[in-house]
Parts: sequence; structure tokens; C-alpha cells
Amino acid sequence: HALEMVAIKRQVTKPKSSEVEPLSNRNTKGEKEMNNWFVACAKGSLLPQWVLYWLKFSTVICTLDVTYMMMRPMTSRGGGWLAVVFEGWNIYADFDYRYADPNDLFTMMTSRVMILELIMNILAIRMNNRRSRHTVPTAFTTTAFVFWKTVMYFTIYIRQPEGTQVYINPDASLLQHIFVFYIPNSIWVIMPLLVMVALWD
Repeated sequence: HALEMVAIKRQVTKPKSSEVEPLSNRNTKGEKEMNNWFVACAKGSLLPQWVLYWLKFSTVICTLDVTYMMMRPMTSRGGGWLAVVFEGWNIYADFDYRYADPNDLFTMMTSRVMILELIMNILAIRMNNRRSRHTVPTAFTTTAFVFWKTVMYFTIYIRQPEGTQVYINPDASLLQHIFVFYIPNSIWVIMPLLVMVALWD
């Protein structure tokens, strides 16, 4: 009788295999939820909601950037009320002498490329509203432009050969390096990369 009671007790206390969710299944479920958030499209949209927000944000910032570049010296310090609107851009120009030079060919090229990016951003948003099959390729392409343009801009400041002109303000502090140069520019590398990953499949 004692053995029978022990056996019955084990049967009562032993959890059924169907009641316990395997750890692998739980991990897979968590990964799916994260993936769904990352790549799932909003209702009536061909793009993830956060990608749409990024395209709109990128369009606004790039429009301001092109305006600052194209309308100097009115947007530079001392140029009037526009200089107040673009104070953030002037703070960056105090750090990056290449960006501050209105005759610099490289920054002139990037500002012209930005105009193409703006047009493609707006097209991607408009096509998404109409559920066009060209939406995702267009959004991916314009995002790739932003990514590689910023990467190229970064590389010209890395390990410059001796004797070449230095465009970084030599009096800039470490905090200025971090918060004026590295963090803002890194955003325009990381975010486009994430968008491309989300749109790849």
C-alpha cells in the first residue's frame, strides 16, 4: 500500500508534458514577436510603421540640410533671421570646417545627392499610400543612398594621410567630438542600416 501511495503521489505532482512549454518554443515565440515588430507592416501599408516614420523624419531633416547648404550666407551666422533657425547647423559648422566652407566640392556633391534622396523619399511615401509594388524597392534604394553617403563622409575623417588638410576644429573638446560629430552622424548610419535590414526580405 505504501508503494501504491508513492506512485499515486508522483502521478499527481508530475507536470504533464503538454502543460509545460519547451524553452526552445518560448525563445522562438519571443523572437517572432520581436521580428513582427521589426518587419510587420501597418494596416494598409507595405512598409513597417517605424520605417514610414523614419522616411518622414529623414525627409524633413534633409530638406533643412539642403536649405542650409543652398542658401548660405543667409543661413550662416550674421545672415539674418534664417541664421537663428539654422543655429544647430552652424554649431556643427563650427566643428567641421569642410561643412562650413560653401565652396567645398564634396559637401556640394552630398547636398545635391540629398535632393535625389528627398524626391525618392517622397515617392516611396506616396507609393506606399497607393500600395504600389515599387514602394519597397524605392524605400530601400533611397535608404541605401543615405547610408553610403554618410559612410563615405565618415571615412574622409579617418586616418587622414599626413600633409592633407585637417577639417576638424583643433580646439574642439572631446564632448564636441562625441555630441556634435559622432552621435549625429552615427544616427544616419545606424538607422538607414536598420531600415535596409527590415526591408531586405
